[in-house]
Order: sequence, then C-alpha cells, then structure tokens
Amino acid sequence: MTKNKGPIILSLVITSIFALALLVLTIGAGWIVPYLCEMFNRMRLVEFMIRVTYLAVPAGWGAIYCLFQILLNLKKGLLFDKQNTMALSFLSILCFYVGLLSAAAAFKFILFWMVSFAALFIGLIVRVVMNILTSAIELKEENDMTI
Repeated sequence: MTKNKGPIILSLVITSIFALALLVLTIGAGWIVPYLCEMFNRMRLVEFMIRVTYLAVPAGWGAIYCLFQILLNLKKGLLFDKQNTMALSFLSILCFYVGLLSAAAAFKFILFWMVSFAALFIGLIVRVVMNILTSAIELKEENDMTI
C-alpha cells in the first residue's frame, strides 16, 4: 500500500485537467480547429482536420478512462492487479490507433508523421510497462503460493 498518496492525487488532478481539455476539444472542435488552421495558414485543411480530430477523440476518452482506472486502483493500494494490465493493454491499443490514424492523415498533411511517431512510440512504451507489470503479477502470485 502506498503511504504517500500525493503523487497519485497529483496525477489524478492532471488527468482531470486533460479530461477537461478533451471535453473542450470535443465540444469546440468546430471552432478550435478552424481557428488553428487560420493561425497557421492551413484553411484548406479545416474539414480534414476536424474529421481527424473527431476520429481521435474517442481514443482520448478511452485513455482518460484507463488512466483514472489505474490511478484509482493505485490509490486503493492495488498495484499488482490484472485490471491495471488490462487498462495498460487497452491504453497501448489506443496509442497504436492514434498512431495509425495520424500516419494515414500524414499523407494529406505531413506534420502528422510526428504525431504518428510519438503515438506509436508511447504505445510501445506502455506495452513494455504492461509486460513488466504482467510478469510482476505472475511472480507475486507464484510467491503467494509458496508462503
């Protein structure tokens, strides 16, 4: 059980801030995206960017859900829990989805390659952490049986 819950609470607050930002984007993409496109002289891409944004939004909400699930489990002292590995697995799949979506979008707007690379790399990191946690859970279960 974690004695110092400060970092977990801080992570919950930051996740809540990202959830709020995603809510603003979900509701306001029709205004935000054209504003950004105008700012960067890309008005011809407005409809395309809005479509890409709305295709990525469900992955954002899925990621927020996974993060809350993991953080609330950690707050309860549940580190070696299969729910956490399932949440990490789903989170990595969401990252891979955004990476592939961004790669497809990069054929129309080249800067999406950076988003694609970042999302795919983060998905890989999350997948590795999930594999480590899965191994730790198996080791803990094995140790629990021997005692």
